[in-house]
Amino acid sequence: MLDKITFAKRYSKALYEVLEEQNQVEAGLSELLSIKQVFDDNSSLSRVLTDVSFPEDKKESLIKPLIDNSDVEYVKNLLKVLLGSNKMDEFTLIVEEFEHSYNEKHKIVHADALSVVPLSDEQKQKLTDVFKARVGANEVILNNKVDQSLIGGVILKSSNVIFDGSVKTKINNIKNLLLS
Repeated sequence: MLDKITFAKRYSKALYEVLEEQNQVEAGLSELLSIKQVFDDNSSLSRVLTDVSFPEDKKESLIKPLIDNSDVEYVKNLLKVLLGSNKMDEFTLIVEEFEHSYNEKHKIVHADALSVVPLSDEQKQKLTDVFKARVGANEVILNNKVDQSLIGGVILKSSNVIFDGSVKTKINNIKNLLLS
């Protein structure tokens, strides 16, 4: 039996490959994210669709509008397969893996910018441009988070890169240097 992450990776990879062959990756991603948002906004729907004691015909009637509104045939098929095999609880992970593959292929990086105060649009743009060049990305999606413990400066973090320009770290480095 496959663990959830392995299952999600296999399904998302297969879906990505099929949609790539059909030149529908962007449309598929958009559909997947929209459907995921419906589940995120309606936690009771997710619970019902993953409840093995809930009748299959009622599950099908609940998910039918999502299937009918999908323009991408392979996304419809994915929903049907997951529902038919009682694996709807894997949908969110599949979408996250699919989006990860898309971002990796298109060199899109999600990053957090931690700062003491909210950054202006101009500051965000400068940080985005610098980070994009440093990590070799085509696009950086920057999320600003306020952390007053930094004292000053900015920390940029993505899934595998951290640039720490915070005053707090500089003070700690000087402190460690003096204590050694």
